[in-house]
Amino acid sequence: MRNLNDALNRLNDRLLRLEGELFVLRSIARASLTSGDEGAARTRKLLEGARLALSDETKRPLDTPTTKYVAAAIAMVDELLEPPREAAPLFRVIDGGRRDD
Repeated sequence: MRNLNDALNRLNDRLLRLEGELFVLRSIARASLTSGDEGAARTRKLLEGARLALSDETKRPLDTPTTKYVAAAIAMVDELLEPPREAAPLFRVIDGGRRDD
């Protein structure tokens, strides 16, 4: 039973590391896309190519885990290709004070 727990702990650690790496890569891609320079255009073209390749992959017969990975990759690429939303203000000033007219 101890070997099983060790294996599960190693798998869990690896999954956490992969999740962190994915977060960093997504942040880098988002920053590159919003820079507005030549690199942004290249990154957009690469993501559009990845989207096309992934959509071709969905037409092949795939096993269930691979289908889930492809769907997750498509969702991430679609998310990155969306234009970024404008940030909401952190606070609003409400003009409710007295005025001296």
